[in-house]
Amino acid sequence: MQRPRFGWLSATFLVIANMIGTGIYTTTGFIVAELPAGWGVILLWLLGGITALGGALAYAELARRHPRSGGEYHFLGLLYHPFVGYLAGLVSLVAGFGAPIAASAYTFGAYLPLPLSETQRKLAALGVIGGLTAVHLLGLSRGARIQNVFVLFKIALLLALIGGGLTQGKSTEPFTWPMLSGPTLGKAAVALIFISFAYSGWNAAAYIMSEVPEAARIVPRAILSGTLLVTVLYLAFNWALLSHVPLKELAGQAAVGRLLALKIWGPVGEQIFGWGISLTMLSSMSAMLMIAPRVASVMGEDYPRLRYLARRNRFGAPVPALLLVGALAVFFLFSATFDMILNYIGFTLSLSAGLTVAGLFWRYRREKQLPWALGLTFLVLTAWIVGNNFWSRPLESLGGLLTVGAVGSTYLWLRR
Repeated sequence: MQRPRFGWLSATFLVIANMIGTGIYTTTGFIVAELPAGWGVILLWLLGGITALGGALAYAELARRHPRSGGEYHFLGLLYHPFVGYLAGLVSLVAGFGAPIAASAYTFGAYLPLPLSETQRKLAALGVIGGLTAVHLLGLSRGARIQNVFVLFKIALLLALIGGGLTQGKSTEPFTWPMLSGPTLGKAAVALIFISFAYSGWNAAAYIMSEVPEAARIVPRAILSGTLLVTVLYLAFNWALLSHVPLKELAGQAAVGRLLALKIWGPVGEQIFGWGISLTMLSSMSAMLMIAPRVASVMGEDYPRLRYLARRNRFGAPVPALLLVGALAVFFLFSATFDMILNYIGFTLSLSAGLTVAGLFWRYRREKQLPWALGLTFLVLTAWIVGNNFWSRPLESLGGLLTVGAVGSTYLWLRR
């Protein structure tokens, strides 16, 4: 059976859809709570974009050299050892897809402009996870067409918020710089964990390379173009947000997009954009439900004891893998607080991506055409983020390490 394929535009849209989602509409409130200084927040979002671009350039090089689906599972297995790849594969399923799908579903429920209780909002999120899982049982090409429509709507909504914020009257509160000190740098590192979650997804196209024609040429272009576009949009959105909403109102708030819409257009605008942002979360969840089963499916092709994950229906959809990812998302939705989920995701994915980029520079260290400047910048910032987060938020960091240990313990059974 020939699997459905799609090209550069759909691959780029997949990157954009996987990046623009929960993070940009929720994390600035948590960042301001850590670092209440406008210029400091803008600088952190710029650093996050530079970090993402450095990682994207490194992944693009890996994609050219090793064009196969699987993302970190495939790359780390080649760069280090199959055991490291196996760890990365299962961590991707849990922290890279299961938890972020839950976060997007939570945001969907939180932004619904309806008088709902917390339990009712989570039940609405549960219904969306189930509905999108059913859509992707119809296969990649059908899911991609629906996905592309979601992405166009997502970009239009974000541009509307940015445009409104840049053209309407601004708040009188001036931007300030934070005081440079040890505690400030520690808070900045914690804030970058939230930002790294918002930027996560720049490597999305690497997970489906086996289903992209001319993947060695198309996927690197999709990764880079998607990352650059999203970085510009993120900086513009945060400029508009900080120009209109006072820092005291932002601190600790999750639904910052609705706050901006309220300041620009009043209660009616807030209602409309509450619905709009809820709908954009469908794109994020759809993108991850499209990617994650391909990781599990590739693992099923490599390990006989996981071969059931590679089973596909007549539309080419890996059904058991898709249902597994949906079940993981439901587990996270009902088992943890929102900010803990965000921090857990950011820490664990930063650790995995850092190992991948370090493996590229170690394995191909004699090649001069590698993106040394931005790639090494990515590694330095990632090491700072991961190390400081383990020190300042040990519970979430320990959760990430326990995930690695738990999945690693099954390797010997798998290889038996």
